[in-house]
Amino acid sequence: MSCIINSIKVVIFYLILAISAFFGLVFAQTPAVPFIFLNRRLYFRWCSFAMGYYLLMATCLLEDLLGIKIVITGDDLTKDNKRSLIVLNHRTRLDWMFIFMLHSRFQTLKQLKIVLKADLKRIPGPGWAMQHAGYLFLDRIWEKDQETMKNISGYYKSCQSPLSILIFPEGTNLTEQTKIKSNEYAAKQTSFNASYEYCLHPRLNGFKFLLNSMRSEEILDAIDDVTIGYEGAIPEAEIDLLKGHIPSIIHFHVKRYDIGYEGAIPEAEIDLLKGHIPSIIHFHVKRYDLDTLPRTDEEIGEWLQSRWEQKENHLKEFYNKNQFDSSSKHFNDAHTESNISFQRRLAFILWSLFILFWSYCIFAYIKIKFFVFLVCIFHAIMDSFANGVIDFVCQLDANYRQLNSIRTRPAIKQD
Repeated sequence: MSCIINSIKVVIFYLILAISAFFGLVFAQTPAVPFIFLNRRLYFRWCSFAMGYYLLMATCLLEDLLGIKIVITGDDLTKDNKRSLIVLNHRTRLDWMFIFMLHSRFQTLKQLKIVLKADLKRIPGPGWAMQHAGYLFLDRIWEKDQETMKNISGYYKSCQSPLSILIFPEGTNLTEQTKIKSNEYAAKQTSFNASYEYCLHPRLNGFKFLLNSMRSEEILDAIDDVTIGYEGAIPEAEIDLLKGHIPSIIHFHVKRYDIGYEGAIPEAEIDLLKGHIPSIIHFHVKRYDLDTLPRTDEEIGEWLQSRWEQKENHLKEFYNKNQFDSSSKHFNDAHTESNISFQRRLAFILWSLFILFWSYCIFAYIKIKFFVFLVCIFHAIMDSFANGVIDFVCQLDANYRQLNSIRTRPAIKQD
């Protein structure tokens, strides 16, 4: 019976998310499109703000509707507003969604950007909205992805806004099949070749290139090493949530590295639909300053592999004790939780009023219907001919920066 109730909750959850994303795209983000040409910094900040408030509303659904709790240990990321690259173990296909709850505690939802598969950016509504918000989409074609990461790093610098970019170095989520392939590959290596049970061996090229791109553009201050662990159900996919498999508590282990210059587990979306909702999700966070990181590609790769070796040990201990390092600081104090609870519920109320107002306008005014139609046509055209709004904006910004560098280049004197 509880699984059936959870499944109903998850259906409601997905419906609200999808409808809210579409309305936010049409009536909050698309009106800012002219500023792509007039003021890209203002366009980026406004679309990021709209996405951040949408994600805050989503945390209300995750915590108050689905009843998921989180536990946060490790470094305190609220002390400063550093630009960071977040590395997270990919336990399930839903990790990217659960991390919204972590960032709501650190007040950084509007600056959160996620590295995702390129196919997702073409999803009407959510995919288009993520493009406007500056999410990074990769095709898994190395030459093309290098250009994408280089261009978007330049775009981020032009926008001059705080950033927290989430990347999954493992490349895919943990399953029995991916674990076997990962361990088989690692066994052929000369170092870091032990078999992992709780995470996959990280892929190095994408992380190294993105790190170096952000470092060269001077838009990176720290690496945030986040480890996620689940209590209760672990939904492997969206359908597991629909079946009622909801995690009860999610644990986050967080460590920041600063940077200087010079139940069952839901594996994917289908698991949520089955009602497999984790009861608690744990996050352990560790921040590393940039000046503590190596400079060469080889050393960066070894550094990341060493972090993943630590993650494997952390997770092995976690799934024995259902907690990360007990000596680390916990952030779920009553005052913080009370403030966050108020903020997310206010966001839900405001989004509900926003949707009700524009729903009335759509039904009442033919011009609004026509506007919605034009928005859909515009994004379909951009996907077909410009590879999406985000690629168009990044290329436009790259062309502008190149032209500006030519104009400011000192003239060569001729005799």
